[in-house]
Amino acid sequence: MFISDAVSLNRSLLGEDNEKAIDLLSNYIPIKKYSILSGTKCFDWTVPQEWKLQKAILQDLNGNVILDANDNILHVVQHSKSVDEILVKSEFEKRLHYLEDLPDAIPYRTSYYDREWGFCLSYNQFKNLKDDQYRVIIKSEFVDSFMSVAECTLPGYKSDKEVILSSYFCHPNQANDGLSGVECLIRLYDQLKSYHRHYTYRLMFIPETIGSLYLLSHKIVEPHNVEYAIVPSCVGVGDDLHYKRTYNGHSIDNIVESMEISTYKFQPFGSDERQYSSPKIRIPTGLLMRSPYYEGTPDFAQYHTSEDNLELIDIDNIQDTADVLMKMIERYEKEPRYIVNHDGGEPFLSKYNLYRKVGTTGHNDWDKIRNWIIFYSDGENTISDIVSKTGYSRESVEDCLTTLIKNKVINECRHSGR
Repeated sequence: MFISDAVSLNRSLLGEDNEKAIDLLSNYIPIKKYSILSGTKCFDWTVPQEWKLQKAILQDLNGNVILDANDNILHVVQHSKSVDEILVKSEFEKRLHYLEDLPDAIPYRTSYYDREWGFCLSYNQFKNLKDDQYRVIIKSEFVDSFMSVAECTLPGYKSDKEVILSSYFCHPNQANDGLSGVECLIRLYDQLKSYHRHYTYRLMFIPETIGSLYLLSHKIVEPHNVEYAIVPSCVGVGDDLHYKRTYNGHSIDNIVESMEISTYKFQPFGSDERQYSSPKIRIPTGLLMRSPYYEGTPDFAQYHTSEDNLELIDIDNIQDTADVLMKMIERYEKEPRYIVNHDGGEPFLSKYNLYRKVGTTGHNDWDKIRNWIIFYSDGENTISDIVSKTGYSRESVEDCLTTLIKNKVINECRHSGR
């Protein structure tokens, strides 16, 4: 499996092990690779230099090694600058990162865009620091290099519109955060490749944030051509699926909700859905998770730590997520929209014998459902959209739709290509 092959690589935003990860990915699915040079602008951001770490150790003054990044790359703050100093403990402690709630875990910390430095250690290791002085040695350099991303494209048969499916691979020595999403897309590819696709599906594999900004700023992904996007992330841990809705309440949200998946409102925090949804881009992007992630969540307490390892992963969870994602895609492709069968305005319902014979005040429930369905029959809304927007039961909406279609008040139409 890709996830087990790649988890031990010291992946970052760019570098040799990122290239190895992409090479591994090409063993599982056909990909196209894009590369971009350090220093290249991506909107307001800049692709950083590659960080090359030769050594990162913490010693006592007798030369005994207490921490060594060769044992675990997470021991050093990612992109730490070089330093060789003897520090008193009170000066040094502000450079140390640990988690009291997970006393055996090494936290994952980064300084991609600043020249900082620091060490990460378990809380139990921190408690064993008894000396007053320590020697810190970090030898690293920053060099111009190339950041690479990979794409796998499955062309559509009927529409030029694209669906973007995006995940990231930049978290070293971590499995659920990042790599589980990549593994999920690999497994989804096996199902999508034999599916008669209406839309084109583009599977994107990137370093988080700067990767999606590169795709957007260099027009590899054109927002006006995207139907919607999904970011699967942290899908190897947890019994239930969770979904963060798109910023604008896109139709894909209502299909997910109709599948009885727990949904959350959009917030500008999280993963690459932030960039795909950002100002002047505005691609409706959902985030699909099994374990909603932030530090301290009970569903995924190991988030951004050394305990996010391969032993934590349930491969069946990843496969199940790929299966559900495929069902979401099929529902979106197959679920029709509805449009009124006349030139405009409300239909003359008396002509179809669908209006009361004598006018009176008020409306019964069927009249209300009928009018709402007609109102939303603009070629843009699926049954899932109508149910979500009106609050009526799916059964009631389906019954009324059947009557309106039978009487040729509205018609089904598919894939408006919004």
